Amino acid sequence: MKKLLLLFFIACLTTAHSQLLPPDEQWVEQTLGSMKLDEKIGQLFVPVHTTMDRTSAWIRNHHIGGLWFARVEAKAIAAELNALQQISKVPLLVTVDFEKGAGTYVDGATDFPINMALGASRDPALVYQAATVTAREARALGVHVNFAPVMDVNNNPKNPVINTRSYGENPQLVATLAEAAIRGYQDHGLLATGKHFPGHGNTGTDSHAHLGVVSSDRQEFESVELLPYKEVLQRSKPSAIMTAHLWIRAVDNDTIPATLSPNAMSGLLRQRLNFDGVIYTDAMVMGGITTRYPYDVATVKAIQAGCDVILFPGNLELGILAIKNALAKGDLSEQRIEESVRRILRIKTRVGLQQQRIVEIPQIESLVGTAEHYAVAKRVAAACLTLAKDTGNLIPIPAAKKILVLTMSNKEGNSMVSRGLVSFPEEVRKHAATVTELQLSDSLRNEEIESALIKAREANIVLVGAYVKIVLNSGTVDLPAHQTAFLKQLTDRNPNTILVSFGNPYIGASVPFIPTYVCAYDNARALQETAAEALFGKTPFRGKLPVTVGGTMNYGGGIQTR
Repeated sequence: MKKLLLLFFIACLTTAHSQLLPPDEQWVEQTLGSMKLDEKIGQLFVPVHTTMDRTSAWIRNHHIGGLWFARVEAKAIAAELNALQQISKVPLLVTVDFEKGAGTYVDGATDFPINMALGASRDPALVYQAATVTAREARALGVHVNFAPVMDVNNNPKNPVINTRSYGENPQLVATLAEAAIRGYQDHGLLATGKHFPGHGNTGTDSHAHLGVVSSDRQEFESVELLPYKEVLQRSKPSAIMTAHLWIRAVDNDTIPATLSPNAMSGLLRQRLNFDGVIYTDAMVMGGITTRYPYDVATVKAIQAGCDVILFPGNLELGILAIKNALAKGDLSEQRIEESVRRILRIKTRVGLQQQRIVEIPQIESLVGTAEHYAVAKRVAAACLTLAKDTGNLIPIPAAKKILVLTMSNKEGNSMVSRGLVSFPEEVRKHAATVTELQLSDSLRNEEIESALIKAREANIVLVGAYVKIVLNSGTVDLPAHQTAFLKQLTDRNPNTILVSFGNPYIGASVPFIPTYVCAYDNARALQETAAEALFGKTPFRGKLPVTVGGTMNYGGGIQTR
């Protein structure tokens, strides 16, 4: 392990994208001066790349400033990005949501434990290392902007969309780890984006579906939601900020999303916090906007409020037309458009796009998803795992025991930020002589319940891997009631039951009858592998809860083992 980490850091020193560059103001002004109005307007839009034909047409006809992509294969997306860059007059900014590494969306890339797991480590150095790997892999693929880190303070356990994407409930912890992530990204050539300004943690609403509300009073807002931004913007200077489609009552008396609020964007972020980087809207197709505003109206209001980039335009042509109409009516000025374009061009020079926009595809295999990078993910995982309680004294598990491994989920398949990987049973098999496995459906059919209860009676230890993950527009990230009832039946049948949460840690509050509870926070392969090792005493539990779970498992809690 130490040898792999040494090789990794040597590689970091020699990577082609070692750091962000100083802005090239001459190129910015020359490029801006040569642009027609249509080209300037196009720079304000970043749509989702789905097909080459569609994105190529957007580049040729509408001069888009960048694009975003989702789940892809590494060499394929790099080749597509190279081709798209070659047809764009002004180089494109390629943006992503690599919140937990490039493996979030790219096949074969490194998938790190999610932010709340990193919060359990309490270790800024590990956060920096994870961000370094992410930056190296992203730049190798042709990516320039990461919509990370999440800087939301998750002080509402019922938050259905932030949850484990946050570092935790403590504002100072969030600030410290977010700053480490930003430095890790930007020291290695990847533009960082703090989100979701001015704070998305204290709400029970998924802004993908509806306009949520943060009801904190001014004092609480300043000391909780805003604290990470105040501290980070003073020191680490992220290149961009992404907005929240939430009504912040401490900022606006009227019901308005922060994205469209001049008080939030111009008053608070630009003037008071002195941020002069790029402001990205959150996706403009989300219900927090579309349930209240026509798309063309929202587009203009976002720019008027102080945003620079319209992310995921619901209708690109309509958005561009809306900007043109606003210019014609005097609701926007060309000077205001140029302010945003200048910021966008400036960060393009910081990643050297005026000099080099093409990546070397043959190098991807040696830079993305390497053994050295996975060694870093394993090191992070080892610091994150949290033994929240062990009233049953079941840890460590003797290898000779008969083990039943059950896996269950609130939704099968991929979630918003995690792949549908279930490798825990095979990892357990590496450490125990006798293992029986049952993968349960999310609906829990009667025959599955009966089979599980019979097998539980025959086992010495029952291990339950719960994959309770963020599901967009579901309104909840809780353990479903029928699954909670099943776990009660299971524990009654065999009290030697251990629950491992590979997702939402708050589910522990709904199953107080479970004697031993482990928080892994996420289903990254490194976490599932390390969880099995820790359960059998091969590696210690070192993590500390970054959130409060119910009334008995407090922030900072966690049994440390040797």
